[in-house]
Amino acid sequence: MKDLTKAEEQIMQIVWEHDKMFIKDIVDQMPDPKPAYNTVGTFLKILETKGFVNREKVGNTFSYSATVKKKAYTKKSMNGLLSNYFEGSAEKLFSFMMQEKKLSPEQVEDLMQKLEDHE
Repeated sequence: MKDLTKAEEQIMQIVWEHDKMFIKDIVDQMPDPKPAYNTVGTFLKILETKGFVNREKVGNTFSYSATVKKKAYTKKSMNGLLSNYFEGSAEKLFSFMMQEKKLSPEQVEDLMQKLEDHE
């Protein structure tokens, strides 16, 4: 599975939330300033080439749907994050998040409980 650029990922986040979408619908869901219709169309062609979306002819236009599940891409991204920045250690990731105050003590406790339940 290939990596996505930030712009591609932004489009995929929208596509993942819906079953099938037209370019106009994707543009409508994007934050201001909205990109041009043709720009989104170009990114969708790239995403189709990368295998992330499927294009289906509907009348004289196309609808797009995700072919890669969000969970699969999230897993790949998180594994890359762990490998590239935390030496493959989830413990180092959580330690970093605690130091940066990204996790509250309650969230840490909840994670600990989930880990215990998983064992």
